[in-house]
Amino acid sequence: MARRQSFRVRSAARCLAALGMASLAGHRLIGSSYVVRSSWEGEPRAIKEYDSMVKGMEPNVALPTMSFARGDGAALSLQDGHLVASYKSKLGDDTNVGLSVNDDQAWNAMLENRAASLKLRGQGKSLDGWEASQSGSAAGVGDLSLNFNSDKEYKLSVVNDDLGEIAGASFSGKATATNDGVTGRIESRRDLPGSVGMKWSIENAVGDYVLSHATETAEFTRALAGGDAAVKLSYENQGLGYEGSYTRPLRSGRADMKVSMRDGAMGYNVSYAEKVKGLADMQVGLDTEGAYGAVSASRNVMDGLDAEYEARARASFDSESKPQLSHALKLSNKLGYAQLVHGTDEAPKLRMGYEFNVDA
Repeated sequence: MARRQSFRVRSAARCLAALGMASLAGHRLIGSSYVVRSSWEGEPRAIKEYDSMVKGMEPNVALPTMSFARGDGAALSLQDGHLVASYKSKLGDDTNVGLSVNDDQAWNAMLENRAASLKLRGQGKSLDGWEASQSGSAAGVGDLSLNFNSDKEYKLSVVNDDLGEIAGASFSGKATATNDGVTGRIESRRDLPGSVGMKWSIENAVGDYVLSHATETAEFTRALAGGDAAVKLSYENQGLGYEGSYTRPLRSGRADMKVSMRDGAMGYNVSYAEKVKGLADMQVGLDTEGAYGAVSASRNVMDGLDAEYEARARASFDSESKPQLSHALKLSNKLGYAQLVHGTDEAPKLRMGYEFNVDA
């Protein structure tokens, strides 16, 4: 009996595909582009092992999507290596309905309008689960959205971007309730004297309603001496934190400085980045670990051939650690690329590969 039912299901799927082919015969085939790529990596001397290198360069093709479609919503397509028959239509003026089934008898169904949606999924005659959502608004409360599913999981969100003003400060809020509990966030913004912008927020973790466990932040920003300055105070995990930053254009580049203090540990990062004479991007900096720098450049060598070079260096304050240097040179054209990579304590490596799009 079970074998007979299985045969009937397979027959129904084949009939569906056959009907789809028949109904879509003569309609235009729509095919998307697809990607062919491959890569190989090894020591430069390993290129002599021609057979293993060629095997590593065998193409990896991302299968394209192809579809036959009709104006009445019926379609037959190839998606991720599966044959899919689908149908979309309308129920009334604002309700959409859709159904799709593939050659493995996996199916999806959908009903949706502006305020709600229902999605079902299954295999053969079995219903595997469903998901539903509904959105709306409540006067004086805000915008609400509710998501729930067949596993009895739910998520209720309430957002209000205008909770009013107090002493010139505007307030907004968001609350989310799930099976694990509720989390909420209140945010306030205000312009202070001296062109100082202020933002304050407080937020609790899901299901944790102890006020001292909440995360609280206050951030002050101001334009200063041709740049942007910011100071941030935070209370998180029952500990205080301080952050300060300043960034401004300098010559033809940009200078950036950040200082922080948390749990008694101080951190800092001062850097400068510039495009040198329009030829290379350069960055130098100093942080709590040591000094660092990076240089990158690219140019067209000849028609159809481009070159890219990148070098990175870091010197640690730790006297036992030696400076680290890495650099890479890459040549590429429309057919592929070759890249030589070398770094401190690392043997040189050669990377070769190709990637191109095939337009439909």
